[in-house]
Amino acid sequence: METIQEKFIKLRSQISDGDLILFRGRGFVARIIEWCDSSYFSHIGVVIEKHGALFIVDSNSRGVQADRLSCRVNSYNKSSDFLIIKPMVNREYVNREMRNLLKKSDDKWIRYDFKNGLKELCNRKFNLKFKIKIRDEHDICSDFVSSYAHGLELVDFNNIIIALPQDYIKYRNDKNIKIVGNLCKQ
Repeated sequence: METIQEKFIKLRSQISDGDLILFRGRGFVARIIEWCDSSYFSHIGVVIEKHGALFIVDSNSRGVQADRLSCRVNSYNKSSDFLIIKPMVNREYVNREMRNLLKKSDDKWIRYDFKNGLKELCNRKFNLKFKIKIRDEHDICSDFVSSYAHGLELVDFNNIIIALPQDYIKYRNDKNIKIVGNLCKQ
């Protein structure tokens, strides 16, 4: 079986600026997300390419920030997985939505929204009706990138209050994306 690191080396040349990257983690929180949402993926971020180096911008327990993509991949357990969603839209649209996404956290620190993330997971798993209060200074990974993906028409989230990582597969718009990696497990 191919490790996440081997897969990254193999697909690295196909990953570019503006791509979404979904991760399947193997840790405790990842397994809770996967169990509650009946999902394969537990994390998502946006790829930024600068001078040939790839970075991931996402919301995680340390807030919204950029990390070297290779370092992030190496931080995952070897049995973890990832998938790339490439926007197949005009580059000008990608640049516009990327600017909007990055400006969102430019002048403030966005904290990880554990509370709303947990509420949404419980609502989905146990069919509860916990009230979700959206706040600009708090985000979970999938909600942080949702305006970017929605603005490019990569997804259609309809009545979802908070998007979760697997929603990017469930509600994908196949005419505007290309999947890089193996989708058959999902």
